[in-house]
Amino acid sequence: MKKLNLYQKIILLSITFCLLVILVAVFHEDGILTVNNFDHELVEFKARNDMLRKENRLLRSEIEALKSDSFAVEILARERLNLVRPGETVYQLIPQKNPPTPLG
Repeated sequence: MKKLNLYQKIILLSITFCLLVILVAVFHEDGILTVNNFDHELVEFKARNDMLRKENRLLRSEIEALKSDSFAVEILARERLNLVRPGETVYQLIPQKNPPTPLG
């Protein structure tokens, strides 16, 4: 094998060092790939945060309605608790598992 002169050794060491720096920058635990994954997670967290804020606003408005409006309380009692007023008749429709076949 041919001996390398000083200039060639410096070039070879420089290229090796640069490749090593690039590999560390990309694949290290704090490297580019990890930062990119964190960016994607941050976007997902912000979207989830916005969705939860909207849900909180809706719940706050529902709470205010329940505090001030007796009709809202009645609707809630009817829908969620299946309550009825005295004298009312409730009809419950139960869907069939197999739809009937048409005749003829």
